[in-house]
Amino acid sequence: MILSARWWTAWSLVLGLPMLAFGLLLAFPEFDTSFGSASFHFYIVSGTAIAAAVACLVIVSTSKSLCETRMVFLGLAFLSIAAIFAVHGLGTPGHIHSEVHAESQVSAWLSVFVGALFIAASVATMRSKAEDWLKRNGKFLFVGVASALGVYILLFIATLDWLAWIPADERWLQLAMTAGTLTMLAFSAWRYFHAFLFARLISQWAMVGALVLLMQVQISLTWGQYWHLSWWLYHGTYGAAFLTLFGGWLIESRRAGSARVLSEALSMRDAIAQLGHGHSRQVADLVDAIESKDLYTLGHVRRVATFAVMIGKEMELATLDLRALALGAQMHDVGKIGVPDRILTKPSGLTDEEFSQIRKHSTLGHEIASRVSALGPATDAIRYHHERMDGSGYPDGLKGKEIPLHARIVAVADAFDAMTSGRVYQSAINDLDAIEELKRSAGSHFDPACVDSFVRALSKLSRVDRDPPPVEQAAA
Repeated sequence: MILSARWWTAWSLVLGLPMLAFGLLLAFPEFDTSFGSASFHFYIVSGTAIAAAVACLVIVSTSKSLCETRMVFLGLAFLSIAAIFAVHGLGTPGHIHSEVHAESQVSAWLSVFVGALFIAASVATMRSKAEDWLKRNGKFLFVGVASALGVYILLFIATLDWLAWIPADERWLQLAMTAGTLTMLAFSAWRYFHAFLFARLISQWAMVGALVLLMQVQISLTWGQYWHLSWWLYHGTYGAAFLTLFGGWLIESRRAGSARVLSEALSMRDAIAQLGHGHSRQVADLVDAIESKDLYTLGHVRRVATFAVMIGKEMELATLDLRALALGAQMHDVGKIGVPDRILTKPSGLTDEEFSQIRKHSTLGHEIASRVSALGPATDAIRYHHERMDGSGYPDGLKGKEIPLHARIVAVADAFDAMTSGRVYQSAINDLDAIEELKRSAGSHFDPACVDSFVRALSKLSRVDRDPPPVEQAAA
């Protein structure tokens, strides 16, 4: 998907509507009329709080476990917004208490600030020790914060004005919180946008949109006139942020045939941004994201990389060339990030349309890698690993030596692992039968030199019990 000027213009208008309306109300104060009732306030705030709670539930239920640190923080962000903003709604006069108390006003500001804090934590770069600690203790952190939020609600119900010591009416405090909230939300939106530029998943863009709208919530809260249209605008924008998020999630999950894609998309949000800055650990994060698309082939990417390097060493490739080959083999299926799960995991035969979508993963992967300089050495293997020596492959129908060497090597490694590991639609075969199949297809599908090198490499590792003769050089 190319982000055209029309695309940018359309989304700028959609996401900028609240600020446009707010600017008009400030420019023409005669239209910033007073309206609304306590009941209306209670229900609109309660609806937004419930939406935030649902978002937390979606994050927690689609994550593999609460040991996924980034998902823990994101879940806590939505849970914090739900709990703290609920206090703002419950503080509406005539419901729990007859008058407005400090907790209600403080909670309006605190809900966005704490939510932004946890969202920023979910995209921030962490040291390895901190990451490891959070993986071990993520569930306890979640339960601890959830308990603290429960206490926050109970204190509001049981004790009046226990937050009166916070000078919520002081302008300096309001502006300080606004600056901090906007900075954290902008930082988070930028990280999610980086992930969107990489994988172009709708759920990632929905998160960007929600964060942009939350920034406008804070602006309206800070400069809007109490109980006027400009003040009500922040309540409406709050709800719109969650509607945007849910809309993107719904489209993504329907397209993929599984809600699991949501946590996958969100958890990979900053891997590419960090990879682009030289953080090699993020290669492992991307490999995990690729493999999690199809649990049936768990480990496939790493095994293909191992087999490809074995072939490269047998062909006496230089060290730097081997590193590029390993990266290409690890990333060869990165385009599957954009293929719906319902197709990747379909147990029966694919329709022509579904197979056409599968075939797109090589070009989609090439587009993804082309946008990240660190993946430059992997682009040939990613795009061309389904080309065939006789020219009948895809996506470009290359033949023979027109196919880059790395792609020819990865094709052999990929096919061997697919045959010996099995797939949801076919049973695994033993190593010797897989080798015989590679030899039968040498010259028509696979490069005979790559097949020969692979057979010799396997023999040295005693993976097969004999040393087969070199593969005959069939005509390309």
